[in-house]
Amino acid sequence: MNNAPANSGLFAPWSARWRSVVLLVLSVTLFRLLYLALWCPYTLIEDEAHYWEWSRRLALSYYTKGPGVAWTIAATTRVLGDTEFGVRFASPIASGVGALAVALLARECVRDRRVPFFAAACWLLVPLFQLMGLLLTIDGPYCACWAVAMFAGARALRTGSLPAWAGLGVALGVGALYKYTILLAIPGLLFTWWWQRRHRQRQGNAPIPSHAGMALCGVLFAACMLPIIIWNQHEGWPTIKHLLGHLGVEGGDMPVRQGAGSPDHRWHYDPMWTIDLVASQLGMVGPILVLGLMESWRVLRGTTPRDERPGEVFLIAGALPILIFYLLVSFIASPEANWPMAGFITLMPLAARRIVLGMEDWNAQLRAWRALPQPRPHAGVLLRRPETPTQVLWHITIFFGLVAGIASLRLDLVAGVPGLRKVIPLHRFMWADVMARHVERLAGEVAKETNQQPLIISQAYGRASQFAFYLPGHPVVYCPGARIDGRRTQYDYFPDTNFELHPELLGRPAILVGAWQEAWEKVFDRVTPLGTLDGEGKRNRPAFKGYGFRGFPN
Repeated sequence: MNNAPANSGLFAPWSARWRSVVLLVLSVTLFRLLYLALWCPYTLIEDEAHYWEWSRRLALSYYTKGPGVAWTIAATTRVLGDTEFGVRFASPIASGVGALAVALLARECVRDRRVPFFAAACWLLVPLFQLMGLLLTIDGPYCACWAVAMFAGARALRTGSLPAWAGLGVALGVGALYKYTILLAIPGLLFTWWWQRRHRQRQGNAPIPSHAGMALCGVLFAACMLPIIIWNQHEGWPTIKHLLGHLGVEGGDMPVRQGAGSPDHRWHYDPMWTIDLVASQLGMVGPILVLGLMESWRVLRGTTPRDERPGEVFLIAGALPILIFYLLVSFIASPEANWPMAGFITLMPLAARRIVLGMEDWNAQLRAWRALPQPRPHAGVLLRRPETPTQVLWHITIFFGLVAGIASLRLDLVAGVPGLRKVIPLHRFMWADVMARHVERLAGEVAKETNQQPLIISQAYGRASQFAFYLPGHPVVYCPGARIDGRRTQYDYFPDTNFELHPELLGRPAILVGAWQEAWEKVFDRVTPLGTLDGEGKRNRPAFKGYGFRGFPN
């Protein structure tokens, strides 16, 4: 990894200036903040609302995730209020940090000074990363931490700098507070450390001292992990059970689907799990994924500059562990499409280098084509304008990214195009406030009937969280979770929503959302069906009035 002077090549020489990177990232970040504050039509999605519920009840950790997202929302809403903008304020900031970090990573690993700008552009053009820049889930801050960790790791391995090793430990630790899979960055870092030591020894150079730095990195990482460890130790390690539940294996919090504990005591594999995973990555990342793989292939063939080999090894090693891990998971269960997303971060500098070199080659061919004497129209067909795979993919990337970015700002308008309403899940982004208003009206009716304020109970944790956010006064909303054919949720751990701790709720009426009438009749004296709430877009989420709550069995 070296820091050679800026390349004055013919393609986009202006991009070699660092201020071009800063201007690009700041412009996009400021626009996103203005959009969220003034023009965003979307209500909180279920995950955002649920993490906001966490932020109202701060803890060392939570059932499914670390405390990072709850602490973040708590900080922003304390300043900006319990508003959609207050909840989402950190999402454009995290995206901007990630874009700058991936540009710095490119600067650390690639000699050409134009590459950092295009690495940041890749981050900002990927459709999935654009969505992360608008919605506040765990993925945006987690990917930003991954990018910062990769930059700090690259610098630490190149220079042995103690501040870089400290930055690596903090970035990994903070990233784990958002999402545990940042631990999959560690195998790539260790492999690169081992490879670079052998590489320097083969060249007759002394290895860069690293043991003190690695020790500092480990101590800071462990310190960041302490809240998660303490909470899980106190609660009996439920997070481990939750993660195993995703795989359907023994020891998880879901019915066993694989192995000796499954109904037929066998392992099962559906090829569609793997096919869907691969196809979803192409759809969410777009041509940038292909460009990154093209450049990775050049690296593996040994046709790239030898003095950039340490940086190339670092970038590829940073991507492989998480991508291979989730590819293997797809042989056991069906992974969510966003799970491997961090694996593409270190491929972005490689994709950016392919863009710079490929576009420079295409520009040279284009100038040569323009210099040729063109035949007159009546003398024959005009000479064909040159095209290269990189040029085509880069132009598709720009078009694909801009269209996805603009469309994501107003999906409600895009859904108005004939034929698109059925393929755009608009109900995931809108109408939570409409449903809450309907629940409020129903609650008023029940209060008049019974002279008691009804409980609000939703079988789905996300919908319960949306009701808590959008109902006047942000009331306590309950979620029975595993008590009605589901899995445990964080509501089972909140003292004020744990039914077992509140016998005074017995006898109360309720507005019930989700599940089916027979399930509610087991715990209420009488249940009246109401149909579907206004704005409800998900199937099998009817509403009911319940009278005389008898309590859930343990």
